[in-house]
Amino acid sequence: MNAVNAEPPLWRVIRDSLEAALAAGEYLAGTPLPSETRLAQRFGCAIGTVRRAVDELVAARALVRRQGKGTFVPDHGPDRTAFYFFHIRPESGARVLPETELLEFRPSVPCPAWAAPHLGVPPRAPMIVARNLQRIAGAPVVLDELFLPKALFPGLDRAGFAGRDGTVYGLYQKNFGHSVIRTDERLRAVAAPSEVAAALDLPPGAPVLRVLRVAVAIGDRPVELRISHADTRHHEYFNTLA
Repeated sequence: MNAVNAEPPLWRVIRDSLEAALAAGEYLAGTPLPSETRLAQRFGCAIGTVRRAVDELVAARALVRRQGKGTFVPDHGPDRTAFYFFHIRPESGARVLPETELLEFRPSVPCPAWAAPHLGVPPRAPMIVARNLQRIAGAPVVLDELFLPKALFPGLDRAGFAGRDGTVYGLYQKNFGHSVIRTDERLRAVAAPSEVAAALDLPPGAPVLRVLRVAVAIGDRPVELRISHADTRHHEYFNTLA
């Protein structure tokens, strides 16, 4: 038998089918997945096969298990994501929710050539660009610049972005069906550009931490590119990987 032409195992077919259903919004955020028994009946297979597929989606954070309650579609509401994707903390290590100020919102900007590969779009594709200033205990600590493919966020305007209830990832999920399950980050120390230094009350050229982050939604779809500059004189980048 030619391994190249072999059919994928059934658990993988089920996993891909469930992932496609999640990406299409068939199961709403915060709602339980059908029981393994019902899924086994649906796919005509053993419960163990379904469990293998669901385990893979839980490991990928496309689903979450709640002890004694079942398996659920992640809900990117304030309770889940208040700290989940924000990794800058005071030196004490305490989790502090930042205060966010929207500095700029541009509803249609050609995608820069350097950004296009990160989002899987062609150069000059229409983008939404926003700049946020994050304060901790009143002090400016992080300047974010967000690039969003306009095609994925139809109708998003400044009022909708600034008036969201909760985090931006909650907005992506609730209003546009993009459930972020992971972020890929690259970090380096850089000299603060003049606009970054001004926003963070630093002298031009002061050292800052630059974080390039791609937010990836269910279906392995990149939905946001974010460039963050953080003042780490009194704060640290903290992340626990599991």
